[in-house]
Amino acid sequence: MKRLTSIYLASFFTVLLSCQDIEKIKAPKKLLSKSEMKGLVYDMVLLDASVGVDRYKLQELDIDMLEFLSKKYNLDSNELKQNLYYYNMKHDDNLEIYESVKDSIEKLEKAYDSIAKVIIAQEEKREQEIADSISQLDTLSKSTKEKIKPKS
Repeated sequence: MKRLTSIYLASFFTVLLSCQDIEKIKAPKKLLSKSEMKGLVYDMVLLDASVGVDRYKLQELDIDMLEFLSKKYNLDSNELKQNLYYYNMKHDDNLEIYESVKDSIEKLEKAYDSIAKVIIAQEEKREQEIADSISQLDTLSKSTKEKIKPKS
């Protein structure tokens, strides 16, 4: 019985201590709208991807991600971090933002895939035209040689 009472008391205090008063998240002075935040996260994803593709090109162009985003959204680095924190703490809004960004990236990926297919098809067609031209020249050259060939 003492053991059961101890378990109940331990459970009670665990529940009591785990229930804490969660403060409301304070909005930053320069709060971005959800739409602007979607744009910011979208830009962050694209910039991050570009670093993965060609980091040296970004260095050559002297592009710093934080500086670029700060200028584009007219925020200093601290305000940028505050906005990211604010929306990260608002689960529903954050989920909506990231789902929207994911959809936009998927649309962009489909567009690039379509463009790549068209470019590949054009290159293959051009290569085939060149091969056909070469084979036609070979055929003409053989028939010309046969006409010039002396009769024995």
